[in-house]
Amino acid sequence: MKIGIISDTHGDAASIRKVLAVTPPVERWIHCGDFADDANLLEQATGLPVCRVCGNCDALHGPVTAKPDAFLEWEGCKVWVTHGNLYVGDARDINQLFWWARKLEQDIVIFGHIHRPVFEEQDGVWIVNPGSPSRPRDGSRAGFAVLTLSKGRKPRVDFYTV
Repeated sequence: MKIGIISDTHGDAASIRKVLAVTPPVERWIHCGDFADDANLLEQATGLPVCRVCGNCDALHGPVTAKPDAFLEWEGCKVWVTHGNLYVGDARDINQLFWWARKLEQDIVIFGHIHRPVFEEQDGVWIVNPGSPSRPRDGSRAGFAVLTLSKGRKPRVDFYTV
């Protein structure tokens, strides 16, 4: 299963169009917040299902309809989707996500908030951040990620720049 992951689009439709112009075939999308409503553009443009969660900036643009967390199960993996702001005190201290994932019995955490690509593993728990196509940070380039899940295999993440 191939899953496109995007986060922190902040209402920048042009950056989403750039992402869609270079995205390889995927079966679904995840939007990790900071303008979860941008997931509507993904759905309209691709016709694919989109899982969305809200971020710390979503309330700046009206009522928040997305939830802060989503819990999914794909290819035998328990996947937790969150923006991350509720679990990461300092935006650079992402290790708290490993602790929360173990507490919540999740295999993979997909999150946003820090605006930079991450793919790390600790004790069998994986964390994935796609970066941001509109506002990259810490020297990263604008981009997104594609997660590949296959039952019984380690997850794979490919990062793309736009």
